[in-house]
Amino acid sequence: MKFLNINSDIIQLEEGVRNAFRWNWIERRDGNGDTIGTWCKKINVAGQAYCVFCNSLLKYGGEGFKAFTNHSKTVTHIKYSKCIRHSITLSNYANSKNTDDLLETDARPLDIVTRKAHQEVLITSFIAENSLSFNVAPNLIELCKQLSRDQTALNSLEMSRTTACYKMKYKLAKTIKENIIKTLKETPFSLNLDESTSNAKESILAILVQFYDNNQNEVVVHHFASLKMESCNSEAVFKAVVNTIEDNNIPWANLISVLMNSCNTMHGEKKGVETRLRSNKAPHLLDIDG
Repeated sequence: MKFLNINSDIIQLEEGVRNAFRWNWIERRDGNGDTIGTWCKKINVAGQAYCVFCNSLLKYGGEGFKAFTNHSKTVTHIKYSKCIRHSITLSNYANSKNTDDLLETDARPLDIVTRKAHQEVLITSFIAENSLSFNVAPNLIELCKQLSRDQTALNSLEMSRTTACYKMKYKLAKTIKENIIKTLKETPFSLNLDESTSNAKESILAILVQFYDNNQNEVVVHHFASLKMESCNSEAVFKAVVNTIEDNNIPWANLISVLMNSCNTMHGEKKGVETRLRSNKAPHLLDIDG
């Protein structure tokens, strides 16, 4: 996709388009009172333009100029239009006090300060609308950079809520766990056990694994399993841990320590989980009191 300069010859490009693009459209007002050129860029694709506010393609071949006014009235465009007005005002305040003057760009490419301000608004708006922690901002920006490396795939990317749930559970989570299991079969590791109660008042045993990752050159911690427990006495926890290790064919010899809280269920001298593990499965366990 390439932006075309104003008044470029597009007769051949638009040949066959029922309502061909006209350059005088960018001088007309949209449904919000802004000139179309404020946010519309003609691209080198027949029957399509680009909205720089929404970062989306706009097809006008069927409706002509009406497609632009209809787009300007969409909830998404209005929201981003307001955000852009504020961000442009802030980033250019030293040079102009009139927001309308700043918006009247006559379809000229936006400067880098304005474009960055636009993207900052999109990021912060996304965080606010989805009730996310501000801590995700750096990672979210890095994710955007990674996705933008393949623009063709990104433009065609779609994912519904149910699709995301399916891919998370049966693809991503499955692959991650398989990789962790493979590592635990070859690398010394420790377990971190913790019993808690869910919002549904169910007892949950969380099992974390910790090991040295040769690829990252550091010790890493990964979630390995969350097990719903009918009872969290020492015998039940012991059996749950044993089943988790043995069902995945992980050698007990690789388990070097278990970190737990200091209650009798976990650290009981006679029947605690650690005592049972050391007596029945891993006599070599390091004695670490969590």
